[in-house]
Amino acid sequence: MAHERWLGGAFIALVCWGLWAFFPKIAVRYISTLSSLFYEATGVVIVGAVAFALAGGDLDMDTRGMVPAVLTGIFGGVGLYFYFAAARHGSIAVVSALTAMYPVVTALLAVLFLDERLSWNQVAGIALAIIAAGLLSMPAQGRG
Repeated sequence: MAHERWLGGAFIALVCWGLWAFFPKIAVRYISTLSSLFYEATGVVIVGAVAFALAGGDLDMDTRGMVPAVLTGIFGGVGLYFYFAAARHGSIAVVSALTAMYPVVTALLAVLFLDERLSWNQVAGIALAIIAAGLLSMPAQGRG
């Protein structure tokens, strides 16, 4: 089946991103948000160096792909700074769940700019995600 080609990679990404969302809470307990961001970026540079080596130094040079890839890094880095800042002051369970709503933004942009279509089930899922984000953002109520 075609899904078998991507399913394993998607699962590995899920686990990696779960760890990625968890470790900042530990980091900001001991070092500043900016220091945490710097060290996280160091990790990304290491992964980038491995990718460069695996490509044999022969990277694609088409600006139609290069510019969005660089923008991915810029927006990822800025978002990560604010993620670290939120992790410092908030519950990592809530911060990670709330920021994990980013696919809503991605889906809307894909519809607007990439001519992608959403089914009614997908629209309902996005609506429920927005409701979930609202619920996650509400202050916790004490138990009576």
